[in-house]
Amino acid sequence: MRELLLFPAGLLISALFSSLGLGGGMLMVPLLLWSGLPIHAAIGTSLFAITVLSCSATIAYALQKCIDYRVGLLLDTLDIPGAIAGTYLTTLISSRPLSLAFSALLLLSSLRLLTRKGEGTLGPMPPGPKLVATVLAGSFASGLVSGMFGIGGGIVDELVMLLVLGMSIKISAGTCMFGMSLTMTAAFLSHFSLGNFSPSHALPLALGCAAGGPIGAWISLRAPARKLQKMLGIVGVGVGIRMLL
Repeated sequence: MRELLLFPAGLLISALFSSLGLGGGMLMVPLLLWSGLPIHAAIGTSLFAITVLSCSATIAYALQKCIDYRVGLLLDTLDIPGAIAGTYLTTLISSRPLSLAFSALLLLSSLRLLTRKGEGTLGPMPPGPKLVATVLAGSFASGLVSGMFGIGGGIVDELVMLLVLGMSIKISAGTCMFGMSLTMTAAFLSHFSLGNFSPSHALPLALGCAAGGPIGAWISLRAPARKLQKMLGIVGVGVGIRMLL
C-alpha cells in the first residue's frame, strides 16, 4: 500500500529539487526506508529514480537551452578520483573534524548564496584555462565530499558554478542535471549488479520522477532567479546543520 504513495511523493520531490539542480536523494532514501526497504536496496532504488529524474530534466533543460555542456562534462571528470580520495581520508582522519569543517564551509557558502544580489551570467561560460582549472577543482571537491560523508556532491557543484563561476542558477541547474544523468547512471548500475534494487518500489517512484523532472525545469525557467537561489541556500543551510548534529 505504501508503494502507491511513492508516485506523488516522487513527483513533488523531483519537481522541487530538479528546479534547483539537485537530485533529491536526501528525501528519497528516507522515503524508501519508510516504505519498508532495507538501506542498501533503498539507496540503489533511489539512484534509479534519480537517474530517471536527471535524464527527464536534462531533456527539458536542453530544450530551453539552459545547459552548459562543457562545464557539465568537466564537473564529472574528477568525481570518481575525488570519491576514492575522500573514502581513503576517512581511514586517516576522524570523521567528526572533517564533518565539522565541511558543514561550516557549506553553511558559509549557503549564507553567501542567500545574500547574493546578482543573478549571474546567462549562457555558456567563456572557455579558457581558468575555467577548466576551476571546474576540475570543483569536480574533485564534489567527489571528495561524496566519499567522505556519503552525500551527493550536487550541491557542491552548484555552489562552484554560482559563487565561483558566477553562473545564473537557471543555467547551473540544467548543467547539474546533465552531469548527474551521467554519474547517476553509473552509480545505479553498480548497485543494480549487487542486487540493491526493488522494482515494485522503483516503478512508481521513477514514474513520479519522470513527470517531475520537466516540471522542475519549467519552474526553473519561470521562477525569479533570486528566489531559486534562496531556496538552494536554504537547502544548503539545512544540510550543513544536519551534519553538525
